[in-house]
Amino acid sequence: MQETNVTPRLFDSEVQNSSEKRLRVLLEANYPRFSALREFEQKLSEAEHDLRRVEGRAGKKVLPATKTIVAATLGCELFKDLANLEIPVDEHLGITELEKRRSQQASFLSALISEKSLALGLVPPSSVDEICREFVEMWQPTARTYDELARTLHRALQAKIAGELPEWFNRVAPKLEAASYSSEILPKAVVYEALALLRVADEVSLTPAIWYKLARPAMRENLGIAATALANTSEFSKTGRAASILNLLWESGIMYAGIHLARMHHDLLASNRINLQRAEQVIDQVFRQYEASPNRSGIFTTAESHAELFQTYNTIKIDALRNAEEPSRVLQLTQEILAAGTYAARLGFEGFAACVMSILAPNLPELQGQGNEEIFALREKISGYPEAEAFCRHSSELALANRRR
Repeated sequence: MQETNVTPRLFDSEVQNSSEKRLRVLLEANYPRFSALREFEQKLSEAEHDLRRVEGRAGKKVLPATKTIVAATLGCELFKDLANLEIPVDEHLGITELEKRRSQQASFLSALISEKSLALGLVPPSSVDEICREFVEMWQPTARTYDELARTLHRALQAKIAGELPEWFNRVAPKLEAASYSSEILPKAVVYEALALLRVADEVSLTPAIWYKLARPAMRENLGIAATALANTSEFSKTGRAASILNLLWESGIMYAGIHLARMHHDLLASNRINLQRAEQVIDQVFRQYEASPNRSGIFTTAESHAELFQTYNTIKIDALRNAEEPSRVLQLTQEILAAGTYAARLGFEGFAACVMSILAPNLPELQGQGNEEIFALREKISGYPEAEAFCRHSSELALANRRR
């Protein structure tokens, strides 16, 4: 993949002011999960006001301590010095780098709370580290473009506590149903609310009357279509937000979303977000889910989407085999590609039988001149690994014997 040189957008004064405003909004939202953070900020505000009053700098109004919290979360003492750090915004980081950054930010925030709480007359919650991780994920302090998904999830949790999820369902389900009959891309606010509903709802909170209605699985299927369409728009397709949408769908049991998620990590995200290891991990998990399903054919609504599972698996595994060097890894990938390809061929999916035979018996006359050169090259590589080559030879003998029967 060709790399594009892009000058990173830095965490400048515009972005840092936006980050501080987001922090204020989140604290003022009074999420029960983050009540300890809200109380900490209030006590810290009062302490800073008292200090300014002693120094003769205090006004009549107690100023929020949000600038102090922003600075500390980013590992800086003073808010005004943040722009001098020349921090790239989140959008310029790869997924692994972003995960490390968010983890460090949560650690800095937790440290601030632990260090200051005693003097403020507070006791940090026992789960302060976990709470700070969740809060940083929702706040996204160094993001240039804020994603509302995490915040919508917390709104859904509040709605669940208040018994309002049936109202959410009755609001979003008709919109998803109407969109399923057209090519309309629903607004992300609607899709996010439906995703959050799918994630947090259960029989009790949604009520048995809705839980057992046909409208609920229909909403789930319509959401899969709408969310995947949103993830593939120009606004989302190469961003981490698309991966978040698909990951949430997949975690909610929509296996088809896992296939799209694997493809995104493999070749669809922006170049700095491509993660081949993550792509393989996802497709492996999806394939295990598929193998464990008692009704495999019922998972997919069309033969094309069923075949896409094997096509995506094949693409990712073949790419991994091209780059593999360890003999055990080459053997494992060879076995996985051949097993999945053989099963797909038995299901009647086009192209897989030729792929399998191009690895096992590349010299067969009927395979020549059919565009199989890349697979032939793969077998050439395998031939340099004795265990993998022996496996291919043995499998080839069995396959050719079956063809002669």
